[in-house]
Amino acid sequence: MVSQNRYSLVPQHRLVNNRPCKPVKYLKPNQMKSILKKLTYGHYILTALKPGNEMETREHDYIAAGTINWASQISFEPPMIAVAVGQKSDLNETINYSERFTLHILGEQNKEMVEAFGSKSEISDGKINGYPFFKRDEQVILENTVGYIECEVKKHIHLGDHFIYFGEVIAQKSMDDSTPVLCTKEHPLEYREEIANA
Repeated sequence: MVSQNRYSLVPQHRLVNNRPCKPVKYLKPNQMKSILKKLTYGHYILTALKPGNEMETREHDYIAAGTINWASQISFEPPMIAVAVGQKSDLNETINYSERFTLHILGEQNKEMVEAFGSKSEISDGKINGYPFFKRDEQVILENTVGYIECEVKKHIHLGDHFIYFGEVIAQKSMDDSTPVLCTKEHPLEYREEIANA
């Protein structure tokens, strides 16, 4: 009988085409996390806006913003990217309302933004968490980043403790081609389960 414990280190025998195959060894949770930490990611700020005139319960635009690490291009034609957002983030509601989002690429000069957008956002005097922004085509654009990518959501799914949004690129702008892009290898900042579920 095959064990149902996926993290067991005890060899498990499986049948392929009614023939026994080599035993499979599964990792314990702490071993798996140790390996996953070796993956490298970027540091990004994700923003979304839902115009107030489209919402029955609000008079003003509703804006959400937050730091994310998991983003990737997934298609050349049409150009598409995927972003993962913690399931309890305010970003989910706003992205679902607007069906659009903007991914901001950060550079070395934006290190402080990573932590500044790591919790609830405060908006006042034309700034989010103290950083200036402007609105373009009903999207929030942060100033002084390396660039940004605006997307229209084509699909989203809920997997594990994250929502994954698949967005088709509808606009993009590179504002600083000379600055190295900020990533977890040069600027470690551990993204943990507690943060995702906060």
